[in-house]
Amino acid sequence: MGLADTSVLLKIALGSTLAGILFHLIGLATPYWTSQTITLGSLDFSYNSGLWRGCSAGRCGSITSSPSWMEATQAFAILGFLAGLAAIVLAVLYVFLEQLRKDIIYIIASLGNLVAAGCIFLAVVIFGSKITTGLSWSFGLSIVGMIFHGVAGVLMGVNRFQNKPQ
Repeated sequence: MGLADTSVLLKIALGSTLAGILFHLIGLATPYWTSQTITLGSLDFSYNSGLWRGCSAGRCGSITSSPSWMEATQAFAILGFLAGLAAIVLAVLYVFLEQLRKDIIYIIASLGNLVAAGCIFLAVVIFGSKITTGLSWSFGLSIVGMIFHGVAGVLMGVNRFQNKPQ
């Protein structure tokens, strides 16, 4: 089969899955889920934080003790990344290996995208419910990754019913 023989919807879904993984990975790894600047007199102090590290005055350090809501955010964000990674691996194997061109592989890859979108959704909802001001670009990139995974899962489902893979 190969990529040349693959339907347009599946190609778009593969691209969307890859984009979802990349956007979420950047959002997951960077310390800008929240960013704030505090002015005290004539001095400005800026602070930014991600899921793993916090930075202030040009110095960054690991977040050592996290509240339970932060640990839940971290867990769902990691689960979302792993589900997206599994989805892209299975979809690529489905496209390029004849032996793995089975319905179950395709369905699991499609569900992997939807699970990734769901886990990332839970991570951003938990984080956003606790940190209501100063949300920053890393948080936004994870949301974009979630959207790409959701689109990929839906496109793979639509493709399955239009083209009925083997």
